[in-house]
Amino acid sequence: MPQNLFRFGPQLAFGALGLLTLFLSACDAGQVNVRSTARKAPSSSIVMPAELRAALEEALPTGQSGGQLPDADEAFLYGVGIGAIQELYVEAYHPREVAMAGLVNLGKQADFSLQSNNGVTRIDGPGGQMEFEEPDGDYYLEWGLHSAFVALHMITSSERIRRMPQASRETEIFEGYMSLLDGVSRYLPAADADLFRDDVFGFGGMGILIAYEENGIRVREVVRGGPADDSGLQDGDLITHVNGQRVTGEMSEDLVLGLLRGPVGSLATVMVQREGRTLRRTVSREIVALPSLRGQMVGDVAVIQMAVFSEQSTEEFLDVVRSLRKEQPSSWLLDLRENPGGLKTAAQEIADYVIGKGPILVSAGRDIDNKDTVEAKPNDILLGAPLLVLINGNSASASEILASAIQDNGRGIVIGSTSFGKGSIQTSFDLPNGAMMTVTSGAFFAPSGAPLNKAGVTPNICFTDRSPKAVIDDALNSVSAPNIAAIRARSILAQNMKDKDNYRSVCPPSERYTEDDSDLALQLAMSPEAYQRILSASASLSSLR
Repeated sequence: MPQNLFRFGPQLAFGALGLLTLFLSACDAGQVNVRSTARKAPSSSIVMPAELRAALEEALPTGQSGGQLPDADEAFLYGVGIGAIQELYVEAYHPREVAMAGLVNLGKQADFSLQSNNGVTRIDGPGGQMEFEEPDGDYYLEWGLHSAFVALHMITSSERIRRMPQASRETEIFEGYMSLLDGVSRYLPAADADLFRDDVFGFGGMGILIAYEENGIRVREVVRGGPADDSGLQDGDLITHVNGQRVTGEMSEDLVLGLLRGPVGSLATVMVQREGRTLRRTVSREIVALPSLRGQMVGDVAVIQMAVFSEQSTEEFLDVVRSLRKEQPSSWLLDLRENPGGLKTAAQEIADYVIGKGPILVSAGRDIDNKDTVEAKPNDILLGAPLLVLINGNSASASEILASAIQDNGRGIVIGSTSFGKGSIQTSFDLPNGAMMTVTSGAFFAPSGAPLNKAGVTPNICFTDRSPKAVIDDALNSVSAPNIAAIRARSILAQNMKDKDNYRSVCPPSERYTEDDSDLALQLAMSPEAYQRILSASASLSSLR
């Protein structure tokens, strides 16, 4: 392969990539909910510089076999994909590893075997053995051209691969890239990626509230009279596929919601598990407007239940708080159970209104020591009243941001069970072929620095496997301080930050959503003595900052 064929510097093409990178963490509401039908024009893809195109076209035999051979656009596409992982992914990979993963996956379609040794890619299979000199360095565009040359050999040697449409060939290559990563990073072909190119307010929804589980997406509540209700979906159904795409709780909220939402009037075919049966339902997406929270007085306690963090959550929160403050509550209970997250900016804004002053959120990319911190302004709309946050194993993402901010700043106490543990930052952008690529580019941390991703928030007071009497007795025991689960869990991470399994075992995540837990939370909220004892015993959590 010619050396230094197009050494124009990574900034030439990847400068465009930086401009087009979209952080969808601001668009990942856990509620399928929209407010308008206006569509946004597709964003422009990364454009290949003319000088680079000329070099690639000179290197590749284009214009033959009816366009079935790799051309400059395809080589550029592979290079951009390799470069995105090289530059953005949270862990470092050499372009060789990425390129080989893609080629190996394509080769599997026709019994090719590939190896990379001593600067040479060897390929065995239909057409015999071939060797391809590899690029000397780590310039991703050279590795994209190398990938195109190896793919060219497969096409000319295998009838099966030659008959594959170019889009299918590209998908195989990119799915190979994704196989190296974390299971959440993903490649969406152009047809599926169209779902992500609508304005965030221009989606039709199914009218469901969801919870993330390992094997799918649980329908927590079906909006009565909404499209999901009309199609026969029921509370408790487990959605496993949407339009043929597998969905799991390990996928990012952006990807899951991009599959669930779509243009108003578009159809979504969902596969669900219900009482051991697999069912297929077709849902016509429509506009479904739902409040994200509701508040009420229970005795002297102001209770706010939040279903999701949406674009209107901050204003709804302020309106509810101002209304309930007129009742002069003695304490506040924020119920975040089953809240899968949503707009992280909404969680940050609400935290800013309640914690008074201090860090809200810490984030970091590949360089874990280079962290960014979001700080709260001096402000407390709850006027310093006792604040309790109730979570469970399905409280995720934005819920964990708010709960950890309240906990680590000593503004209140968290009760219930350890949360889900969804704290990854994902970066998505359009590719030159109209597809979309999403890679995990960083992670969120609690203000103390404790990890949230795959760890979750451990409550101050754990409800899991404990009777209400045991919890109350522990909180009010005058002989010893309350048993603070979060402190025990943090001590495990202090010894080994990777020991997340033992960390989560201190207060095992529970999907329980019962009136018993609600009643127990209210008992703690109604006891100033219990609250102050728990808060005092938890003081070291805020000192960890």
